[in-house]
Amino acid sequence: MMSLSEILQVVHPVSPAVVRQLEQVATLRQYPRRSRLVTQDAKCESVFFISDGLCRGLYEKEEKEDTRWFAAKGDVVTSPTAWHTGEAAIFSIEAITDMMVYKVPFDDIKELLARCSELRDWEVKVLMEQLYVLERRYVILGTGDARSRYEALLNGRPQEILNAIPLKHIAQYLKITQETLSRVRKAYGRS
Repeated sequence: MMSLSEILQVVHPVSPAVVRQLEQVATLRQYPRRSRLVTQDAKCESVFFISDGLCRGLYEKEEKEDTRWFAAKGDVVTSPTAWHTGEAAIFSIEAITDMMVYKVPFDDIKELLARCSELRDWEVKVLMEQLYVLERRYVILGTGDARSRYEALLNGRPQEILNAIPLKHIAQYLKITQETLSRVRKAYGRS
């Protein structure tokens, strides 16, 4: 498990004073496997700092799921739409494994952001990291065949994290069938 202080330092260093302020408004919460931290089309009012476990962002339409991203210990997740506009989340965040997260209400973190330039700098770094991940996803999906997409995914996440993610979610993320993914993994000797 990572402490809130350790999670904050992953993206951009902050002072112990900022960490203490966030610790005062954060709640350590457990989410069992397959539970939702955020539900599509519902209100989201918190930012989640992942202390332990894995989750995925997914979009559901006509009873089909589309995995958009994965997040692991040390990552920060929320609904950007809810954060920015206050509207309902446009995707869900689902626990892939049992998770421990520090949950911070939007109102509390926005209040801290309004008075703490150091935390605003941290927020900009987090947003830039999210843009990087989004850009990388477009590159992965736009680069050739299934093997090259899988290779790009391997280069972006440690193998032990990928081993914990069900194949169906990886296949959704890569926009390939599970059968194709199994063949590609076999070719890498990681089946």
